[in-house]
Amino acid sequence: MASDTLDALKTFDAQAKTPRNEIEARILHAAGHVFGEKGFHDARTAEIAKAAKTTERTLFKYFPTKASLFAAALMPAVVSMTVGEGLQQTRDLWAATSPDFETWHDTLVRTRLEQSRKVAPQLRMLIATLCTDDEVRRWFVDAWRDQVWQAAIEALERFQDEGKVRSDIRPETAARLIVSVNLGYVLTRFILAPDHPFDDDAEINANTKLMAECLTPRPQKPRKRA
Repeated sequence: MASDTLDALKTFDAQAKTPRNEIEARILHAAGHVFGEKGFHDARTAEIAKAAKTTERTLFKYFPTKASLFAAALMPAVVSMTVGEGLQQTRDLWAATSPDFETWHDTLVRTRLEQSRKVAPQLRMLIATLCTDDEVRRWFVDAWRDQVWQAAIEALERFQDEGKVRSDIRPETAARLIVSVNLGYVLTRFILAPDHPFDDDAEINANTKLMAECLTPRPQKPRKRA
């Protein structure tokens, strides 16, 4: 599966990711849920076809192999996180100018949370694939590091130059902190506890306050006169 899935992901036409018709849209929607619940090996194309209210024969007219269907169902999450419009939006968010760190962080997190909400079933597939498929994981990590991580480092360096982030913290350390805390919330929100009644506004505000306390310069205390 590894090489087939990786080849399918690499050759997937991101411009053609929009379903051609209602049948293909139903197949992709069903595949996202079934693959997300059972993983690649345990999912059955017959089950996906049934969930899509079509036949397995029709399914294979759109997707010749199980691997190609898996890649097509998974690709929205990959696109959202590493390439295409999702990448450009992420780069724009990291590069955005704001009057202060808190405003910038709040906008970044809210936008990424909404992107994740749209591809929640595929996110589960993506996490499972990264944990079990070394070839896909290496490909994904390389793309994420080159196209997203570098933009994060540059953003933190800019904030340090502007005096909005502490200069005594390495940009890589600050970026890891921001990514880890907010990715942790996304995974909890949509994968670990999707049915929990989260208050997104309260959680984002709390995360933003935590990041600001950790990363923004502390105000200088006035010196006492002798």
